[in-house]
Amino acid sequence: MKHLLKKGAIFFAVTGFFMALALGQDEVSAQQFFNFTGKVVSIHRGTLGVQGDKGETMSFAVGRRTVYVPSRLPAVGERVRVTYFLKRGQNVASQVEILPTPSPPKK
Repeated sequence: MKHLLKKGAIFFAVTGFFMALALGQDEVSAQQFFNFTGKVVSIHRGTLGVQGDKGETMSFAVGRRTVYVPSRLPAVGERVRVTYFLKRGQNVASQVEILPTPSPPKK
């Protein structure tokens, strides 16, 4: 009886190890990051909307792991550069860098 329990425990330990490897494959694989620059058009409940220079608007998921440079939320109308990656078909912001406002052209 003890021999059977010992074999069963080893079997479940090995099976659990391989299952953990298979399920954790998303996190282990290398992430591909992208950049998007534009003007903030909305920020609401974990979503940041940014309109690009060509008029296209992208939506990004933001959360506690998102890094803001400088360390504050951007305001609507500010220019930002968003570094993001795709996770389950959604754009997830890794870093949001608030860009300085461009100086007016000199006459």
